[in-house]
Amino acid sequence: MRYEKFYTRSDRADSIYQYIPFEVPLGCDGLTITMHYDDSLSTVDLGLFDPSGFRGWSGGERDLIQISNEEATPGYLPGQIAQGTWFVALGLHQVGPDGVGVEVTVEHGRPRFPVSEQLPPAANRPPRRTLHAPQGFRWMPADFHSHSTHSDGRLTLDQLANLAASRGLEILAITDHNTISHHAHLPTVAKSAGINLLAGHEVTTASGHANAFGKIEWTDFREASSRWLEDVSNRGGLLSINHPLATPCHWDREYPDGVPLMEMWHSSWDRFELSPIEYWREKGSPIPIGGSDFHRMGSDGLPGDPTTWVMVATEDNVVSEKEVMDALRNGRVAISASPKAPVVYPMEEDLIVQGGEGTILLTPRGIRKNVDSELFRIKKESGLYTLTNHSGEHLAIGYIQ
Repeated sequence: MRYEKFYTRSDRADSIYQYIPFEVPLGCDGLTITMHYDDSLSTVDLGLFDPSGFRGWSGGERDLIQISNEEATPGYLPGQIAQGTWFVALGLHQVGPDGVGVEVTVEHGRPRFPVSEQLPPAANRPPRRTLHAPQGFRWMPADFHSHSTHSDGRLTLDQLANLAASRGLEILAITDHNTISHHAHLPTVAKSAGINLLAGHEVTTASGHANAFGKIEWTDFREASSRWLEDVSNRGGLLSINHPLATPCHWDREYPDGVPLMEMWHSSWDRFELSPIEYWREKGSPIPIGGSDFHRMGSDGLPGDPTTWVMVATEDNVVSEKEVMDALRNGRVAISASPKAPVVYPMEEDLIVQGGEGTILLTPRGIRKNVDSELFRIKKESGLYTLTNHSGEHLAIGYIQ
């Protein structure tokens, strides 16, 4: 079956999201969907909904969907091919001045999927770095923003997890765009690569991005951002506003009250100008985290650039989603430029600067302290601490609730 639709900029103004319905008969054991359009001046995103709801999203990354009871194209959910009306979802991300014609073909029958790649060997992990922590706790280096082939990343889940482990990370959140298809694979991948993988998905629109952390249901990106927060919170997850100042993917939406987290330190930050910190304060000082937003080698930051340290309630190397989420909810975080960079973090009544000899610490009250030792301590106070070198480049951020 072939469907052809022509869209203009007026159609996009009416609704970015357009739908092509098609019927699936009883007993169908698979679907293959292809999309074609002239992409010289236009960008059209692709997704799929079954009679019950979401089945996958790949944005502008793919023009082919294969789905069956047991397997699916990355970004899409395998499962029953239910009888009834399905919808190919099109996102009119960009429409050229003369409009764009889109051709969609739907084939019934079990697809022939590509042969799965063999798992890579576990990464060679560098020696673990130890930060001081109270008994029963430990600080673990994490990256809370990364992408795999389940959206627009270039590495498979296994390759991404191994790269993060080789960088010295203990926790990696994989936050593919507008899909949860990767969640089911994370336990197996984590065990193979020797790293803790946190489920998440990046709720992605042309007007702003937000990470939804936790192995929760899909968040409908077509809704208002206040609805994102409500749904994620009700499902036990945590919402973080992503790279709010990183043009062209900056936050240009309603900013809902009560957002618990903000990606203050994104790999796009030049680490000199203060606008991310000023924006964070303007929005009520939510718990700050960092994320590389890694997609591919040579683009964005590598996993751990920056690193968010979280103090989890365990002394083991393996941590649960609950332990990581509790650390985030309670603001037990610190951000450093990389896994090996200086770290500023609380320890009981003190604030510690570790590995920052020769740097400058700015306290929440604006007092400058010259860091003169490998392990520098001062009496802690609530607020944000920033650590810079003498050129003004930020090396670490400490946070006390």
